[in-house]
Amino acid sequence: SLRNENAVLKEELALANQQLEWFRKQIFGRKTEQTSVVMEKEFGVQLSMFGNNEEKSIPKETVTIPEYKRKKKRTHDDWMSSLKIKEEHHEIEAPVCEICGAEMKDIGTEKAYDELVYTPAKFHIRRHIVHKYKCPECGEKPEERDENCHIVRATYPHAMIPGSYCSPELLAHIIYEKYAKSVPLHRQEKDFNSKKIPLLKATISNWVIMAAEKWCMPIVEKMHEMLISGQIIHADETTVQVLHEEGRKPTTTSRMWVYCNGKMNDRSIIIFDYRPTRKGEHASNFLKGFIGYLICDGYDAYNAVEGAKRCGCWTHNRRHFVECLPKDKSAYSTSVAAKAVAFCN
Repeated sequence: SLRNENAVLKEELALANQQLEWFRKQIFGRKTEQTSVVMEKEFGVQLSMFGNNEEKSIPKETVTIPEYKRKKKRTHDDWMSSLKIKEEHHEIEAPVCEICGAEMKDIGTEKAYDELVYTPAKFHIRRHIVHKYKCPECGEKPEERDENCHIVRATYPHAMIPGSYCSPELLAHIIYEKYAKSVPLHRQEKDFNSKKIPLLKATISNWVIMAAEKWCMPIVEKMHEMLISGQIIHADETTVQVLHEEGRKPTTTSRMWVYCNGKMNDRSIIIFDYRPTRKGEHASNFLKGFIGYLICDGYDAYNAVEGAKRCGCWTHNRRHFVECLPKDKSAYSTSVAAKAVAFCN
């Protein structure tokens, strides 16, 4: 009948509107999974993913303060006192009295003003000169092999990178600029060139790679050992694009596998493991020997990890229910998705 057909069309229209709203949210909406405080009031649960209590509006008792002491405002002298002071004295050369012509005597000084001075980065060459020593009692002609001459050389630190003029200070500056201040290597190259230091991007890139392989990898290997010996590991992977990689196109999608031990440990360990693919062998190789609890999403590649007790991730489960939340927050009380989100919280 027409009534039944009308009811079916209304249901289909409502479903189509829900799908349209979902697509709008995915394209134009905020990429957040935070739920409203309305749900907390409705189901009485704490919504923060990390278990931090949110501030609530609690009426505070009114207290009469007899006297209010304002916090002292920080002045320039507070932070300038920790800096090194270089005094610049201004004197009169051969001071003579303008009235009688007598020679004037210095009776003291007075402070005129202070100014903050910035000294730009400076470069210099540190040339290592090794001294040689000869025993005078063991021969007078060291160039002749038949003489019993004893010559020794002073010990000296070997070059940090063999065959390179890179110093520890210079490499530390490059790495700090790159990873702490997010300054790309090509911009560092331009900065060095502006200071008349012709360092190429390829050169400093090789320095950074060598430093990572020679000094950072042993630290990462120790972190990996500590991570595997723990009881809980969180794992996830995300897409990453590498522009220049041998045998792969710049548009090819690679993977960054991330492993961490969570908040139950005294020391937080997070290791990023780059791999070109999403194959399960990468997770099984990295987590080889781990017999604890592995918390991850539903990706079946983690099934290849032998010995680990696989656990589901509440955050990934919660995400699907958040997508199904009704647009009208007043409907949370009867929404199954809202109850599921509250349970995950």
